[in-house]
Amino acid sequence: MDRDQLIDLTRRALKLARDKTTDLAPSEYTVAAEDYTSADRLARDRAMLMASPQLVGYASELPGPGTYCTKTVMGRSILMTRIADGTVKAFDNVCLHRQSQVVSGCGSARRFSCPYHGFPETNSGSARLTELPATECAGFLWLALDPRRPLDISAHLGPLADELESWGIGRWSPLDEKVLASPINWKLAIDTFAENYHFATVHKNTFATIARSNCTVFDAFGAHHRLVFPLNAISGLDKVPADQWDPLQSMVVIYALFPNIVISATIANGELFRVYPADAPGHSITVHQNSTPLDLSDESVAAGAQAVFDYAHATVRDEDYALVEKLQANLESGARTHLVFGRNEPGLHHRHSMWSKAIAN
Repeated sequence: MDRDQLIDLTRRALKLARDKTTDLAPSEYTVAAEDYTSADRLARDRAMLMASPQLVGYASELPGPGTYCTKTVMGRSILMTRIADGTVKAFDNVCLHRQSQVVSGCGSARRFSCPYHGFPETNSGSARLTELPATECAGFLWLALDPRRPLDISAHLGPLADELESWGIGRWSPLDEKVLASPINWKLAIDTFAENYHFATVHKNTFATIARSNCTVFDAFGAHHRLVFPLNAISGLDKVPADQWDPLQSMVVIYALFPNIVISATIANGELFRVYPADAPGHSITVHQNSTPLDLSDESVAAGAQAVFDYAHATVRDEDYALVEKLQANLESGARTHLVFGRNEPGLHHRHSMWSKAIAN
């Protein structure tokens, strides 16, 4: 994101903070409770995700030819590797003989062999494994779960492709990967990232100590959107000339990429949340990753970066998800037939309207 754009977003955020308000939707938005509890809706949601491009990690997870990483996407084990010419390949991580997983974790290899019987599976890019469409775009790894489906990520992202690339997040050093199996619908999990109205209550001793509550800059980009959450320090810019601003010290930028990806970008962290429906409406899987521009070869720097990631993950797990577990229980009880998103939650309006439009087609 270039400086002019950052300055513009900072001006918008500063005005909202000064006026003690937020970007607003035209009206309230009503969602049926069964959208989170219905087996039929779950089936349609899963079909939507299966048909959509899947962002599965950072390009930096495959730093050079011969490197590989494994990913679990919608219950499927996927092997991704960078071949000799630098391009990215993806395969179902399933031996064609007895369906053994060929490899686990991440590393480097000149060839892959089935660990069960030792049959060679890939060598120099040729494969006995089922290949899936895969590419690298905007610094991230992408694939299609349907081998017959074309993969055009530039078209999928539109103007956000260049914006995401400009951050460099996908090329920063990757840290850890943490998995949350939660008793909440996958859409409910994503809802927690779509507004900061709840900061003052749910995160009063954590995120609210550094970021403003109920103050968001909202912009839609087709099926995707961007949120800017101003930090408390933004108020101090009122008396500072704009040419002296350091915008990234005053905001967190959240990208919601259709249909199931959340990226949180700051000056020092690039968090990635991949959220998937599980096998029942009231269950989901969240894969949480983080990258940093810091030099992780320094042990103390690496330990500090890991501590920040651990803190962020614990806050999502113990505050956001712990709270919405009870919300999921209420939805399943049938006590109320719908829930309402306020005008101050445009991210929720947009996300749900895009999902509804997609499953209706």
